[in-house]
This record gives sequence, C-alpha cells and structure tokens, in this order.
Amino acid sequence: MKRFLLFFAASVLGFSSCVDEVKSGAQDLDYSRLYELRTQIEERLENAVVGIEDGMYPESSYADLEAALEELNRGISSARAGLFILQFEVDNYVLAAEKAIKLFDDSVIVSVDPGTPAELFVNGIDHKGYIDFGSSSEYTPANFTVEAWTKYDDGFIETSFGSFISTFVSPLPYKGWTLHYWGTSNSLLRLSVGTNNSNPDLTLPTIYTAAPSTWGEWFHVAAVFDTSAKKMLLYINGTLSASADVSDSMVPCSSEDECRMWAFVEPKDNSRCMSGSIKKFRLWSVAKSESDIHSLMTADVEGTEPNLVCAWDFTEKPEDDANIPDKTGRHTAKLVGVYKWTALQE
Repeated sequence: MKRFLLFFAASVLGFSSCVDEVKSGAQDLDYSRLYELRTQIEERLENAVVGIEDGMYPESSYADLEAALEELNRGISSARAGLFILQFEVDNYVLAAEKAIKLFDDSVIVSVDPGTPAELFVNGIDHKGYIDFGSSSEYTPANFTVEAWTKYDDGFIETSFGSFISTFVSPLPYKGWTLHYWGTSNSLLRLSVGTNNSNPDLTLPTIYTAAPSTWGEWFHVAAVFDTSAKKMLLYINGTLSASADVSDSMVPCSSEDECRMWAFVEPKDNSRCMSGSIKKFRLWSVAKSESDIHSLMTADVEGTEPNLVCAWDFTEKPEDDANIPDKTGRHTAKLVGVYKWTALQE
C-alpha cells in the first residue's frame, strides 16, 4: 500500500514519465534511448543481406548484432521491472548497443583491389581484431626505436589499458616492451619496458605523455629505449614529449610464444586492446636521435637500411591479408578478425 501511495503521489506531481510501462521507483530515469536503439537494430536485422559480396554483411557480424539485440532486450526488461536505480545502469546498455550498431555498419563488405592505395582500420575492442607480426627474437633488441603513424576516433579505448604495439610479457618476469594508451578519458600514451629490476607490483620503467585527442587525424609517434644513454624517450610528431632516466636493461623474449608482436591487442593479455589505424610502422634495433626521427617521419624505407628490424607500410591493399611480407623480407604479418581497408579518394 505504501509503494502504491508513493507512486500515486509522484503521478499527481507529474513525475511519472515512464516508457512502455516501466514500474514505479525508476520514473526519474530516461529509457527512451533503449527503445530507439532497439528499433535501429531490428531495422538493420530485417533489411541486411548476409553474404560475401559487396554491400552485404558477414554472417558473423549479423550474429553479433542479434546477440546485441538480445542483450538490449534484457536491459529493457530490467527497466520495465524497475530494477535500475541510477542512470548509468541504463547508459551502459545504451553504449553497448551503440557500439554493436557501429561494428555492424562498419562490417559492410566493400571490395578493395590489391595494390589500391588504402587505409587500414583495425577494431581491437573486445580483442575482435589485431595485426599479428609473427614471432621473432629480433623484436626485443637491447636498444630500439619503434615508430608509426596512427589515428583513432573518440571511444578508441574502453578499458584502462589499450595496447597499440607490443611484445610485452607478463606476469613476472616481465619481458619486452609495450607502446600503449592508459585511461579511457584524458588518455596517456605510454612506453613501458620489462627490465631485470621489475617487481610484482608492476613497477617497471614507464614514460608517458598526453595522447593526442584530434580525433581522426594522423600523427606520428616514436618511442626510444637507449641503454647507452640510459634514457627512454617518447616523441609526438617529431617533438620530444617525455623522457626518463633508466638504469636497467630490457629482458628479451626467450621462446616463440614470448617473442610475438601484435598491434591493437596485447599478445599475452588480450584484454589490453584498442581500435585505430596504422601506417608506416618500423622497428629499429638502435636508439634513433631526434634529428633521425624528424627525417623518418616523412621518409620511406627500402628494407635494406642498417639496424632496420622490420617495416610495414600498410598504405595499399595487399594481395593476401593473411600473408603480408615486411620490407626487409624477413618477417610476415597477418590481419586477424575485425579490420577494414578503405580505398583512398583520388
């Protein structure tokens, strides 16, 4: 009786704006977006054509969207039952549905002929897609410079740790290195290295700088580990953004499993993932100077340069996405899971 009286009083005062007969006690929450998204998903499922030709959607993408609808309906059922207390509980279902719709829309098949100038996007969120550069002891040199051009959109990272390029091995003993993003808002771009003085609290040499937030715009990043100068350095668009002293040596990989290098998902901890685009990725077994990095930003490599470990341009559609040779001829990469080539407009 008390609950009924409270509900009646709220109705009289004009606070009973519920959606689809949501139970009392949750009338201050906004559920309208849940129903809008359900309609959008249902329309896509009704109209989409599943197949392998242009304009169609992969069967796996369709199944993922069906699963997203089931999850959204669970949220709507909870809303109707008055189980939500705070708006963020509703918003979590909204964000999940919006992400599922974007994933589905992006999965539409658009053929790009081999050799066509194109951009590569990899959706590593929920470790759905990544670049596997294979396994090689060359990927963890004592001194190194890792550099690439990259861009991403808002929402490129959904957990506290998003791996961009990594050979990192954990738990102890920590080995290799990781160039990654930290934090879902006001993210930091960080370089961490597993050294012979790392400890169980995950205290290991790390430098960081504010991650660029110019969504959708390419920028160049270079990370340097220099045991001779005892320095770690991080450059954004050729400008030194962070540096730190380091007295320890990196622990190199020691097995095929440990020597893997991936982009957009960390090889050993797949929860560390992100989405974005990459081009002109190079790994050098030497600490490059600031002037070197300025030159590398606009330079191409042939594959025969001294101290070049590996190099992939990712600037045109390859013949085989599962077998992409690097420019040195010593390594091969493959694209796995959710990714997309987009032809560049002339």
